[in-house]
Amino acid sequence: MDKLKVAMIGAGGRGQSHIKSIAGAPNIEFVAICDLIEEAGMKVSEEFGVPWVPTIDQLLADYEVDGCGICVPTAYHYDAAMPVIEAGKHLVTEKPMAGSIAQAREMMEKAEAQNLRAVISYQLRFGPVFRKMKEICDQIEPLQVLFARQRAMMNEKYLSPEPFDGIMDFISHDIDMVPFLAGREPKAVFATMGREVWDNLGSISYIGAQIEIGEGPHKTVGVISSSMGGAEVPQRLDVVGRNGVAVATGSDIKFAIGPNPPMGATRDVWTATYAGAARDFTADLYQHWAACCLDPALDLAPAASYRDGYNALLVSLAMVQSGESGEVIDLAEFAAAAG
Repeated sequence: MDKLKVAMIGAGGRGQSHIKSIAGAPNIEFVAICDLIEEAGMKVSEEFGVPWVPTIDQLLADYEVDGCGICVPTAYHYDAAMPVIEAGKHLVTEKPMAGSIAQAREMMEKAEAQNLRAVISYQLRFGPVFRKMKEICDQIEPLQVLFARQRAMMNEKYLSPEPFDGIMDFISHDIDMVPFLAGREPKAVFATMGREVWDNLGSISYIGAQIEIGEGPHKTVGVISSSMGGAEVPQRLDVVGRNGVAVATGSDIKFAIGPNPPMGATRDVWTATYAGAARDFTADLYQHWAACCLDPALDLAPAASYRDGYNALLVSLAMVQSGESGEVIDLAEFAAAAG
């Protein structure tokens, strides 16, 4: 088999990017679009020449499918993913993983038990700058990772009190990226945040969080900072490691690999530029996922596994709870309390 037979569940909004990535992948055969809304499904059906199927049960019963992309509202991720997992199909699920920790845990455990190639759509991992930063981080052993991204006011559809809305929607990739670069699992979170600074809908307007990552005497400190009020502030990604440093600003990376210089000495710092095309890296994610499904020997990394998605969900919800309570949140205790 040289192509993975893939169906898409969800025909609207962000789902369009998944659909185009599936249809354009050389190692994927796009076999069907599944959506409850006939108008949305038929639009995709006519554009890409695939059948529209109204329900997941019908899709799995009537069509030969190896895997599915899932892009429906977060509250329905669990309901859409579980039949696919139980049918033994590989899957890509839009972020965040699920609407609750308990749902995400069940999805993760059942997918792992079936040895499925199950990933979360954190496509930023496939951007040239971030892949290079990961390569550097694997050499310098990160002790501190600072990721600061600002943006302008968000569309009203994202302005609500929900923990996945407001600026939390924007920084979902940042929450995944910091532990990814550190190469270790998050353990605790402390955050400060504010709501309704630029709106009256209860949304989280800004947040700053410190994430404890890994164990032992040299834990990694991750810092995330973002708001809806800093559109003109440049993006920063700074990493300090035991064996070097790296700074990414836009498409430019400066880095040095080697021991920390003694007092009075300076590092030799090289500059590398990775301008990559300004595009959606979801296509790269799908092609890599399909290759891993077709060849089980391939490493799923850098794609975010369901376990990575579960950890990102824990951090995200813990950030909001910490921001509201003012307390440090131990992630193991937080997960246990979620049932």
